[in-house]
Amino acid sequence: MPVTRRAAFHAFSLAAPAIAHAQAEAIRIGEINSYTSQPAFLAPYRNAWALALDEVNAAGGIHGRRLETIFRDDAGRPEDAVRHAGELISNERVHLLAGGFLSNVGLALG
Repeated sequence: MPVTRRAAFHAFSLAAPAIAHAQAEAIRIGEINSYTSQPAFLAPYRNAWALALDEVNAAGGIHGRRLETIFRDDAGRPEDAVRHAGELISNERVHLLAGGFLSNVGLALG
């Protein structure tokens, strides 16, 4: 069955609000690291992350979408990192995960 222009227009009209909403939604990043067990390295790292985030958002974000970061401290314990990852994905609905500075934590996150 051929698609007419009218049918295509109606389909686009119905989808447009959903597309606009999806583009306006912030990109949520879950960042898991060993902040309490490695403060000398990770405190400046987190500060730099916040500065970069502010700079990107001030310039309009990425394709018009703001960035948001949700930080979690795994205290250098792989089991805490895995738990935080699950919570960030399930509860916070992050789009991606970052972090895992320590090898044992990074391996646990897989």
